[in-house]
Amino acid sequence: MNPNMQVNKTNTVSAFLAALMVHGTQLGIGVLGFQRVVAREAGHDAWISVAMAGVVTHLTVWVIVKTMEQYPSADLYGIHHDVFGKWLGSCLGLVYVTYFLSTAWIILRDYIEVVQTWVFPSLPTWILSGIILFLVYYTVVGGIRVIAGYTFFSIAVTIWLVCDLYFPLQYAQWEYVMPILDTSWEKLVKGMIAMSLTSIGFEVIYTIYPYVQDKERVGKNVQWAVLATYGIYMLVMVVSLAFFSQGQLMRTIWATLNLKKMVQLPIMERFELVGISMWLLVILPNMMLYLWSAARGIKRLFGWNLRTSLFWILPFLYLSSLMLLTRQEMNVLNDIFAKISLYLAYVYPYILYLAVLIKQRTSRAKERGV
Repeated sequence: MNPNMQVNKTNTVSAFLAALMVHGTQLGIGVLGFQRVVAREAGHDAWISVAMAGVVTHLTVWVIVKTMEQYPSADLYGIHHDVFGKWLGSCLGLVYVTYFLSTAWIILRDYIEVVQTWVFPSLPTWILSGIILFLVYYTVVGGIRVIAGYTFFSIAVTIWLVCDLYFPLQYAQWEYVMPILDTSWEKLVKGMIAMSLTSIGFEVIYTIYPYVQDKERVGKNVQWAVLATYGIYMLVMVVSLAFFSQGQLMRTIWATLNLKKMVQLPIMERFELVGISMWLLVILPNMMLYLWSAARGIKRLFGWNLRTSLFWILPFLYLSSLMLLTRQEMNVLNDIFAKISLYLAYVYPYILYLAVLIKQRTSRAKERGV
């Protein structure tokens, strides 16, 4: 495999759109119920854990961008091949292909569960899963520019959903957040770690970087995108902590949807149903970018084109999404995947960056020796 890629200029995107794709991938199904998971560890100081997770994410994004700057025309799969060799590099590439596919499956299954719990309890899974995957396929085959355009559209038409936090904020009990820094640092770190499944998505930089036109602006733009994402997370968390007591929050699976129930409009009785319907536009960019990244990996590793890769990927995702899973089983799967994503999205980038630096230093030493 040649680590470098030949990307046609007609198939590239700006750094601004690349940042929007990172933001669109980070902000997904997890924002509907991450409060309980973090507060279970950090209590009423959970907002501090969110801030700590934001700092770590910014640092990790910086490391990823620095890694990609060493290989401007390569993606994650090409870097693996160049740094670790053919066999180990291919194995690591397969790990990430599996990770991207698993993430898309988790997003799909969690959203289906939300729809069946809140909106259509009797709606068969095979119908909703088929509709979502068809929409994803229709966009992904269009390439990275089409995905970027849809992500921009998705953010533009759903950003107003943050404004509905004004309604529950009117009933905030700020004593629920007090006293500040009453939680031990160990629990705050555990709460930060619990954010891993919610805040992943920035790792798609590894696959979209070769398609960015103005690469020198990627780092700055992506950092702003991550800041915007964590600004939303922080706002949602603070409002949730001030609205729910700790006992209520521990019993609330989808706290954000419960907050939307406080919206009172003369023309609408259950605003949370609108939020759930609109959230389909939010999760679609998540699935599109993860499936595109997985399909790109299959093409780089096995030489299959995008349509052929999706021909095998989508039926697998569709059939696996039909499994009947209880809420307890979904909790177990989410917890397991959160630990996996912690290592692949947060820990491994530092290892890869160090390996790239060692590889390049060794190569320069050999050249000087010659």
